[in-house]
Amino acid sequence: MAFNPNELVLERIRSVEEYDPATMELTGRYTQIEEPTLQTSADGTDVTDAMGTPIQTFYTAQKGNFNFTNSLFSLDLAASQFGSTKTVANSTSKIKMPVSEVITVGAGSTVELKYVPVGTKGSEVKYVKVINDNNTFGTTYTVSAVKGEGKFTIDAANRTITLPEGTTGRVFVNYEKETETAVRVVKRTDGVPEVKTLLIHAIFHDPCNKNLVYAGIIRCPRAQIDPSSVELNLTADGKHPAAYVLNKEYCAEDGNLFDILVSED
Repeated sequence: MAFNPNELVLERIRSVEEYDPATMELTGRYTQIEEPTLQTSADGTDVTDAMGTPIQTFYTAQKGNFNFTNSLFSLDLAASQFGSTKTVANSTSKIKMPVSEVITVGAGSTVELKYVPVGTKGSEVKYVKVINDNNTFGTTYTVSAVKGEGKFTIDAANRTITLPEGTTGRVFVNYEKETETAVRVVKRTDGVPEVKTLLIHAIFHDPCNKNLVYAGIIRCPRAQIDPSSVELNLTADGKHPAAYVLNKEYCAEDGNLFDILVSED
Protein backbone atom coordinates (compact mmCIF):
# COMPACT_ATOMS: atom_id res chain seq x y z
CA MET A 1 0.00 0.00 0.00
CA ALA A 2 1.28 3.44 -0.91
CA PHE A 3 2.24 5.75 1.92
CA ASN A 4 -0.40 8.50 1.72
CA PRO A 5 -1.10 10.14 5.12
CA ASN A 6 -3.71 12.82 5.66
CA GLU A 7 -4.31 13.89 9.25
CA LEU A 8 -1.24 13.78 11.44
CA VAL A 9 -0.25 14.74 14.97
CA LEU A 10 2.49 17.34 14.91
CA GLU A 11 4.68 16.72 17.95
CA ARG A 12 7.09 19.59 17.48
CA ILE A 13 9.47 21.47 15.23
CA ARG A 14 12.82 20.05 16.25
CA SER A 15 15.17 22.36 14.34
CA VAL A 16 15.45 25.14 11.79
CA GLU A 17 18.41 25.15 9.41
CA GLU A 18 19.65 28.01 7.23
CA TYR A 19 21.54 27.36 4.00
CA ASP A 20 23.22 29.50 1.37
CA PRO A 21 20.85 29.02 -1.62
CA ALA A 22 23.72 29.01 -4.14
CA THR A 23 25.93 26.40 -2.45
CA MET A 24 23.55 24.79 0.11
CA GLU A 25 26.24 25.29 2.73
CA LEU A 26 24.81 25.27 6.25
CA THR A 27 25.05 28.77 7.76
CA GLY A 28 22.92 28.41 10.89
CA ARG A 29 21.05 25.78 12.92
CA TYR A 30 18.59 26.46 15.73
CA THR A 31 17.28 23.64 17.92
CA GLN A 32 15.27 25.21 20.75
CA ILE A 33 12.16 26.14 18.77
CA GLU A 34 9.08 27.62 20.43
CA GLU A 35 5.84 28.95 18.94
CA PRO A 36 6.66 28.33 15.26
CA THR A 37 4.07 29.69 12.82
CA LEU A 38 3.79 29.51 9.03
CA GLN A 39 1.50 31.97 7.29
CA THR A 40 0.65 32.94 3.72
CA SER A 41 -0.88 36.16 2.44
CA ALA A 42 -1.94 37.76 -0.82
CA ASP A 43 -3.25 41.09 -2.11
CA GLY A 44 -6.84 40.89 -3.35
CA THR A 45 -8.25 43.11 -6.11
CA ASP A 46 -12.05 43.14 -6.40
CA VAL A 47 -13.83 43.48 -9.74
CA THR A 48 -17.18 45.17 -9.05
CA ASP A 49 -20.27 46.13 -11.00
CA ALA A 50 -21.77 49.62 -11.27
CA MET A 51 -23.32 49.22 -7.80
CA GLY A 52 -20.04 48.19 -6.22
CA THR A 53 -21.04 44.54 -5.83
CA PRO A 54 -18.04 42.22 -6.04
CA ILE A 55 -18.05 40.02 -9.13
CA GLN A 56 -14.66 38.38 -8.80
CA THR A 57 -11.51 38.82 -6.76
CA PHE A 58 -8.05 38.41 -8.25
CA TYR A 59 -5.19 37.60 -5.87
CA THR A 60 -1.62 38.67 -6.50
CA ALA A 61 1.62 39.27 -4.59
CA GLN A 62 1.38 36.01 -2.68
CA LYS A 63 4.05 35.58 -0.04
CA GLY A 64 4.62 33.76 3.22
CA ASN A 65 5.93 34.35 6.71
CA PHE A 66 7.70 31.97 9.06
CA ASN A 67 8.16 33.02 12.66
CA PHE A 68 9.60 31.26 15.67
CA THR A 69 11.25 31.90 19.00
CA ASN A 70 14.47 30.20 20.02
CA SER A 71 14.52 29.39 23.73
CA LEU A 72 18.23 30.26 23.95
CA PHE A 73 20.09 33.30 22.70
CA SER A 74 21.82 32.32 19.44
CA LEU A 75 24.90 34.11 18.14
CA ASP A 76 24.44 32.50 14.70
CA LEU A 77 20.84 33.70 14.52
CA ALA A 78 21.86 37.19 15.64
CA ALA A 79 24.50 37.31 12.89
CA SER A 80 21.91 36.28 10.32
CA GLN A 81 19.48 38.91 11.60
CA PHE A 82 22.19 41.60 11.50
CA GLY A 83 23.22 40.74 7.94
CA SER A 84 26.71 39.78 9.08
CA THR A 85 28.72 36.67 9.93
CA LYS A 86 30.08 35.41 13.22
CA THR A 87 33.84 35.94 13.49
CA VAL A 88 35.66 33.17 15.35
CA ALA A 89 39.07 33.99 16.83
CA ASN A 90 42.09 31.71 16.55
CA SER A 91 45.81 31.80 17.28
CA THR A 92 46.58 33.85 14.16
CA SER A 93 43.48 36.05 14.16
CA LYS A 94 42.72 37.21 17.68
CA ILE A 95 39.81 39.32 18.81
CA LYS A 96 40.18 42.38 21.04
CA MET A 97 37.93 42.34 24.09
CA PRO A 98 37.22 45.29 26.40
CA VAL A 99 38.07 44.62 30.05
CA SER A 100 36.85 46.57 33.07
CA GLU A 101 38.40 45.76 36.45
CA VAL A 102 38.10 47.04 40.01
CA ILE A 103 41.45 46.28 41.67
CA THR A 104 42.85 46.85 45.15
CA VAL A 105 46.09 48.84 45.05
CA GLY A 106 49.01 46.68 46.21
CA ALA A 107 52.41 47.27 47.75
CA GLY A 108 54.39 50.15 46.28
CA SER A 109 51.18 51.70 44.91
CA THR A 110 51.10 49.12 42.14
CA VAL A 111 48.11 47.57 40.40
CA GLU A 112 48.27 44.12 38.82
CA LEU A 113 45.99 43.64 35.83
CA LYS A 114 44.35 40.30 35.12
CA TYR A 115 45.29 40.32 31.42
CA VAL A 116 48.01 41.80 29.22
CA PRO A 117 46.63 45.08 27.86
CA VAL A 118 47.03 45.90 24.17
CA GLY A 119 47.09 49.18 22.30
CA THR A 120 49.56 51.96 21.63
CA LYS A 121 52.84 50.98 23.25
CA GLY A 122 53.36 52.80 26.52
CA SER A 123 49.71 53.86 26.82
CA GLU A 124 47.81 50.59 26.66
CA VAL A 125 45.75 51.92 29.59
CA LYS A 126 44.67 55.54 29.16
CA TYR A 127 43.47 56.35 32.67
CA VAL A 128 42.87 54.94 36.14
CA LYS A 129 40.10 56.16 38.46
CA VAL A 130 40.23 55.88 42.23
CA ILE A 131 37.04 54.51 43.83
CA ASN A 132 36.18 56.28 47.07
CA ASP A 133 34.87 54.50 50.18
CA ASN A 134 31.31 55.63 49.32
CA ASN A 135 31.67 54.01 45.87
CA THR A 136 32.02 57.32 44.01
CA PHE A 137 34.92 58.16 41.73
CA GLY A 138 37.83 60.10 43.13
CA THR A 139 41.11 61.15 41.52
CA THR A 140 41.70 60.28 37.87
CA TYR A 141 45.29 59.42 36.91
CA THR A 142 46.49 59.51 33.31
CA VAL A 143 49.23 57.45 31.70
CA SER A 144 52.73 58.85 31.35
CA ALA A 145 56.15 57.58 30.34
CA VAL A 146 57.60 58.99 33.58
CA LYS A 147 56.32 59.39 37.13
CA GLY A 148 54.62 62.64 38.01
CA GLU A 149 51.72 64.23 39.85
CA GLY A 150 48.42 62.84 38.62
CA LYS A 151 50.28 60.34 36.41
CA PHE A 152 50.90 56.60 36.35
CA THR A 153 53.29 54.40 34.40
CA ILE A 154 52.54 51.04 32.84
CA ASP A 155 54.51 47.88 32.16
CA ALA A 156 52.08 46.11 29.84
CA ALA A 157 54.11 42.93 29.38
CA ASN A 158 54.11 42.36 33.14
CA ARG A 159 50.49 43.60 33.58
CA THR A 160 51.61 46.23 36.08
CA ILE A 161 50.53 49.82 36.67
CA THR A 162 52.46 52.03 39.12
CA LEU A 163 50.49 54.89 40.67
CA PRO A 164 51.89 57.88 42.57
CA GLU A 165 53.44 56.95 45.90
CA GLY A 166 50.95 56.71 48.73
CA THR A 167 47.96 55.79 46.57
CA THR A 168 45.80 53.19 48.33
CA GLY A 169 42.32 51.69 48.17
CA ARG A 170 40.59 50.51 44.99
CA VAL A 171 40.83 51.70 41.41
CA PHE A 172 38.81 51.24 38.24
CA VAL A 173 40.77 50.28 35.12
CA ASN A 174 39.51 49.86 31.55
CA TYR A 175 41.59 48.43 28.71
CA GLU A 176 41.55 45.90 25.87
CA LYS A 177 42.98 42.39 25.76
CA GLU A 178 43.58 40.05 22.82
CA THR A 179 42.23 36.52 22.91
CA GLU A 180 42.07 33.52 20.59
CA THR A 181 39.04 32.11 22.41
CA ALA A 182 36.26 34.51 21.48
CA VAL A 183 33.65 35.23 18.82
CA ARG A 184 32.23 38.51 17.54
CA VAL A 185 28.98 39.49 15.86
CA VAL A 186 28.72 43.00 14.41
CA LYS A 187 25.56 44.94 13.56
CA ARG A 188 26.24 47.55 10.87
CA THR A 189 23.80 50.13 9.59
CA ASP A 190 24.40 48.90 6.04
CA GLY A 191 24.02 45.22 6.96
CA VAL A 192 21.01 43.57 5.31
CA PRO A 193 20.04 39.94 6.04
CA GLU A 194 20.82 37.63 3.15
CA VAL A 195 18.31 35.41 1.41
CA LYS A 196 18.51 31.86 2.76
CA THR A 197 17.02 28.46 2.09
CA LEU A 198 15.30 27.08 5.18
CA LEU A 199 14.77 23.46 6.15
CA ILE A 200 12.28 23.25 9.02
CA HIS A 201 12.45 19.76 10.54
CA ALA A 202 9.28 18.40 12.17
CA ILE A 203 8.23 15.23 13.99
CA PHE A 204 4.79 13.79 13.18
CA HIS A 205 2.84 10.86 14.63
CA ASP A 206 0.06 8.74 13.21
CA PRO A 207 -3.12 9.80 15.09
CA CYS A 208 -4.20 6.15 15.52
CA ASN A 209 -0.82 4.81 16.57
CA LYS A 210 1.51 7.02 18.55
CA ASN A 211 4.39 4.62 17.92
CA LEU A 212 4.29 5.41 14.21
CA VAL A 213 6.64 8.38 13.87
CA TYR A 214 7.06 10.27 10.61
CA ALA A 215 9.79 12.70 9.62
CA GLY A 216 8.64 16.00 8.18
CA ILE A 217 10.43 18.88 6.48
CA ILE A 218 9.09 22.24 5.43
CA ARG A 219 11.43 23.53 2.74
CA CYS A 220 11.48 27.28 2.02
CA PRO A 221 13.75 27.96 -0.98
CA ARG A 222 13.82 31.73 -0.58
CA ALA A 223 13.55 33.12 2.96
CA GLN A 224 14.86 36.43 4.22
CA ILE A 225 14.83 37.67 7.79
CA ASP A 226 12.78 40.82 8.26
CA PRO A 227 15.30 43.28 9.77
CA SER A 228 12.52 45.61 10.91
CA SER A 229 11.33 43.07 13.50
CA VAL A 230 14.59 42.13 15.26
CA GLU A 231 14.32 42.38 19.04
CA LEU A 232 16.76 40.82 21.50
CA ASN A 233 15.44 40.36 25.03
CA LEU A 234 18.51 40.84 27.24
CA THR A 235 17.21 39.09 30.35
CA ALA A 236 17.88 35.66 31.85
CA ASP A 237 14.40 34.43 30.96
CA GLY A 238 14.33 36.21 27.61
CA LYS A 239 13.86 34.42 24.31
CA HIS A 240 15.28 35.00 20.83
CA PRO A 241 12.53 35.62 18.24
CA ALA A 242 13.03 35.56 14.48
CA ALA A 243 10.74 36.39 11.55
CA TYR A 244 11.30 35.41 7.92
CA VAL A 245 9.56 36.64 4.77
CA LEU A 246 9.09 33.91 2.15
CA ASN A 247 9.07 34.81 -1.55
CA LYS A 248 9.19 32.85 -4.77
CA GLU A 249 12.43 32.71 -6.70
CA TYR A 250 11.81 35.39 -9.34
CA CYS A 251 13.69 33.60 -12.12
CA ALA A 252 12.29 30.15 -11.32
CA GLU A 253 9.68 28.61 -13.59
CA ASP A 254 7.50 27.56 -10.64
CA GLY A 255 6.02 29.81 -7.97
CA ASN A 256 6.97 27.75 -4.92
CA LEU A 257 6.95 29.54 -1.58
CA PHE A 258 7.52 26.35 0.38
CA ASP A 259 6.74 22.66 0.27
CA ILE A 260 5.82 20.24 3.06
CA LEU A 261 7.36 16.79 2.91
CA VAL A 262 6.45 13.85 5.15
CA SER A 263 8.33 10.56 5.03
CA GLU A 264 7.60 7.19 6.59
CA ASP A 265 11.30 6.60 7.34
